[in-house]
Amino acid sequence: MPRPLTEPGIDPNVSNPKWDRLNQLPQADSDIKVIDYSRDQMIERDVKVSALATFVRDEPKPSWAACRWIYVNGVNWHVIRSLGSTYNLHPLAIEDVMDTRSPTKVDWYQNHCFLEMNMARLVHLEDDDPRATEDPENILRKRHGNHKWRLLSPGHFGMSVEQVSMFLTDDNTLITIFENGGSEVLSPILARLQSPSTVVRSSNDPSMLLQAVIDAVVDLSLPIGKAVGDAFDNLELAVLSTPKINQSKRLHILRSGLTLLKEHTIAVESLIRALIDHRAVLNFRAQDGTAPGGSLIPNQIPTSVQISRMAQVYLQDVRDHAAGLSNSTSMAIRSAEHLTTLIFNSIAASQNESVRKLTLVSSFFLPLTFLTGYFGMNFDPMPIVNDHSDVYFWYIATPVMLTTVLLMSTRVERFGPLAWARRRRIRQQTKLRERNLNGKRKPGAEGRDE
Repeated sequence: MPRPLTEPGIDPNVSNPKWDRLNQLPQADSDIKVIDYSRDQMIERDVKVSALATFVRDEPKPSWAACRWIYVNGVNWHVIRSLGSTYNLHPLAIEDVMDTRSPTKVDWYQNHCFLEMNMARLVHLEDDDPRATEDPENILRKRHGNHKWRLLSPGHFGMSVEQVSMFLTDDNTLITIFENGGSEVLSPILARLQSPSTVVRSSNDPSMLLQAVIDAVVDLSLPIGKAVGDAFDNLELAVLSTPKINQSKRLHILRSGLTLLKEHTIAVESLIRALIDHRAVLNFRAQDGTAPGGSLIPNQIPTSVQISRMAQVYLQDVRDHAAGLSNSTSMAIRSAEHLTTLIFNSIAASQNESVRKLTLVSSFFLPLTFLTGYFGMNFDPMPIVNDHSDVYFWYIATPVMLTTVLLMSTRVERFGPLAWARRRRIRQQTKLRERNLNGKRKPGAEGRDE
């Protein structure tokens, strides 16, 4: 994170105490691959961090290669500085790469395009995983290693979010920098590059490679929606059968994770839309006093980086996937809110029913309590007690209780005598109607048989 009131950006070619402190930070062990390919040939090479500066300086993209892909898994200042110095990357973009909390965006510079986005992945949890518990520290978003973490379903799965930075240069080079989980993006794209018949390989288009990376990042977030849907269905069934107050806590965890996923998905939609709408203006020359790497310029004004029409067509399909995930996430959030309301309403209704039953029981025994108190008074003489046995109490209590039951049952529609009589009359009318219908059908049936 840049310090307040200091010059923005990090220029790898200039020594500055503010930037030199990055050398003292813990550096990730980056996995680096350099892939040169064309329609007819592909070469993949592994490069060590210590040898990257020499490699990119002494071995530029071959003349036969249509595209070069520099894949970096792990944010390392020495790697970023080497790439920034060689490809003249803008200081503001380098600063955003080092700050892993940067928002999703796309910036257009003179000789390259810079993209920043978040990659959300589904993470299944084991029972002994400390992150699987409903501990408040696990529920809240925090960092585990090099990525942000969010628990979605306690004991089952969570969501990991990390930053992805990409540079598309005007010499057809794509640089992708992942925090930690780049291998899940690298494997499927490498499989496609190894086949000359795939679109990303046969097109000889670096913007198609950019589209493939964005597509892979979006596809990694799709299983989250499916897992959340299954968890929500199970939770909904439990709420409808036996609503409990602790279910509202699980719904809150699920809803907060879905809200985070929706924010990331909407941001990715905006990024893809900016790429689709971009139109490059070539032959742009930097003016005197231009900052290293070219001036920061808005979309659709002079820049030498192009997004091909083919890539824009395929990006529309990626945008549809992101929009579908965003819509389903919004529906899940609303359903979770409604289900939370249902839990509290069901519990309140259950409590009201319990109070109603207690009231009925109290009302039922109120006359008996009065009679018992009357006959139990310690007066002497008391003729009604002295001249009669305890049977006399029941002579009075029995009709009183029968009258009480009749009066109370009239207020309960389901068990009242009027309701019982009404149901009995309806049953009799139904039987009579069926008997009349059967009687009318018999002559017609006999005539058809003849």
